[in-house]
Amino acid sequence: MPSNRSGIAIREIDQTRNFQTINMIGLAGVAFLLFFGVNAILQENYLLAAVLFGGSVFGLFSILLMRSTRNYGYGSYGISITVATIFAYLIASGGVENTGPLWCYSLFLIIMLLQGFKKGVMAFFVLLVVAIVLMFYPNLSFVSAEYSQTFKIRFIASFIALGIMASIYEYLRWKSQNDYVVISHELELASRTDALTGLANRRAMQASLEIEQSLFFRHGHPFSIIMMDLDHFKQINDKYGHGKGDELLILIARLLLKEVRQQDLVCRWGGEEFLVLLPQTNQEQSLIVAEKLRKAIEVIDLDVIGITDPVTASFGVECISATQNISELIAASDRNLYEAKRHGRNQVFDPAGRICAKGTVE
Repeated sequence: MPSNRSGIAIREIDQTRNFQTINMIGLAGVAFLLFFGVNAILQENYLLAAVLFGGSVFGLFSILLMRSTRNYGYGSYGISITVATIFAYLIASGGVENTGPLWCYSLFLIIMLLQGFKKGVMAFFVLLVVAIVLMFYPNLSFVSAEYSQTFKIRFIASFIALGIMASIYEYLRWKSQNDYVVISHELELASRTDALTGLANRRAMQASLEIEQSLFFRHGHPFSIIMMDLDHFKQINDKYGHGKGDELLILIARLLLKEVRQQDLVCRWGGEEFLVLLPQTNQEQSLIVAEKLRKAIEVIDLDVIGITDPVTASFGVECISATQNISELIAASDRNLYEAKRHGRNQVFDPAGRICAKGTVE
């Protein structure tokens, strides 16, 4: 079965980007807050200084917590809460000479950048409501700033315009990233799938064999492989044409998938050869599976594809041993397949030199 390694790799890249973004924005924001906090002290605006210093401490704490836990949510939410608090304070207090709202545009963009499209849009509406309430709701005791009606209307209108444009941009970026994930997954799937039959290809099988070999050496879990080849396939192609030959391969592939377990892997090894990986299966068990497949192919209904000649297959079975690597395992199963062919085809051959023909063991 194709892996999802491409999706995992993309998520890892995205997570790394998130860490880097939060680190850079967070540290830059802390530096800004400290600078303007010192400036507020020099201007004897101690309340503003306290808010800015408090924001810098909370932001720095969020970054350090994110780094120690490797959970970027601590950083993104911590900085976003800090930014939203400063956003509300600057509108309510006016900042320095009522210039506080001028910073609200960049503060919103920081939240949008950290939270992404969906959460960023939600944050936009929350900040918009906060701005409207603080500017237009009368007699709020904690609001000390006074703005003209024209300024308030223009600020809200420009903030809405910025929110719409930022949301559109973030949506397109989010959609492009999702499209990239889908395309990458499709390419990964195509690179590990046989185009004709839809089975795993050699690359996918090789990767799965390496995993099973690792489990065998680490935990002692045996696994076996079955090398299968359709008998006289060239004659089928010559008599019925390559199109019918392809239809036969597809039909056989579907049959193999139906007959094996969910944890087994069926691969088109090349041409009319198929390779079946049987995890946690010893030699005797794999012989039983191979004989089951042989019988199923022997009685397969070929009328659906217009082939009247009988079709059979030969099988070579091999179970992993401590002295074998993957190449040697495959070579051994290939030799066993050759022996099955040499002894008359439509047979299962195992390393002990026994031939399972039509359900019997000689």
